[in-house]
Amino acid sequence: MCTHGRRNVDLLTALGERGCKTAIVLSAPATQFDELLACAQRFGMRLLGPNSLGLLAPWQGLNASFSPVPIHRGKLAFISQSAAVSNTVLDWAQQRAIGFSYFIALGDSIDIDVDDMLDFLARDGKTSAILLHLEHLSDARRFLSAARVARRAINRFW
Repeated sequence: MCTHGRRNVDLLTALGERGCKTAIVLSAPATQFDELLACAQRFGMRLLGPNSLGLLAPWQGLNASFSPVPIHRGKLAFISQSAAVSNTVLDWAQQRAIGFSYFIALGDSIDIDVDDMLDFLARDGKTSAILLHLEHLSDARRFLSAARVARRAINRFW
């Protein structure tokens, strides 16, 4: 969702009523986080963000982000909590023709967090390595567990 913050909850509700299972919230004020999460949970929806650059999946031809930078296909997944760092890495990688399996900017992670993404990427056959840029951990135990699983899964590819 790329809209003014005052429209977020109404749009999320409309998406939920139509059966949407996942949404990316590019921008929202912190005062709205609890309401967005409650709305998503009411519909069994997962949220990426808010305040996320979005998600790029070059193997699927998907650019669900506000980045205009073209992204190459590769075996490296990138997860960041910072849209600014994500933009910088995208620019840097594009100049060097470095490709990605997934490029994920988590933003404020009110729902989907780094451990969820590690669990997902551990099962992805296109991902051989995962690069993380983390500013904080919301649940250290869940992160360590997901990181161990991802390490074991990725080691099978090597």
